[in-house]
Amino acid sequence: MTTTTSAATSNDSTTSSIPLDVVAKPERITGMARVNETETYHTASIMNAAMTEAERLCGAVYRAVTDAYFADVRDTADGDGRTATETARSAEIRAQAQEALTCLQAAERYTRRLLTGFEPPF
Repeated sequence: MTTTTSAATSNDSTTSSIPLDVVAKPERITGMARVNETETYHTASIMNAAMTEAERLCGAVYRAVTDAYFADVRDTADGDGRTATETARSAEIRAQAQEALTCLQAAERYTRRLLTGFEPPF
């Protein structure tokens, strides 16, 4: 036995019957379509994580260089006396900048995969 529901139209008082099992349960994707959906989701997640890490690292580099640049203006005791250029050339900041670049390159690779390496929806 199939249960039906009636949908009223705004134009008139007639109704049409639609089986509830058609309305309530959309077809679930299976097989390779499901694998492609999962791969797309994970690729987008990795792209987002790579961009988030790049942004965090770039922010750390920016704050360190900015702090050194404005050190002569502010009255701070915690500065190490380096200029902005010296700070940017330090091993720690260069390592953070290189890591940010690597994250950006990973984000680019995953973005390209979303744009070119998949069937629709992209």
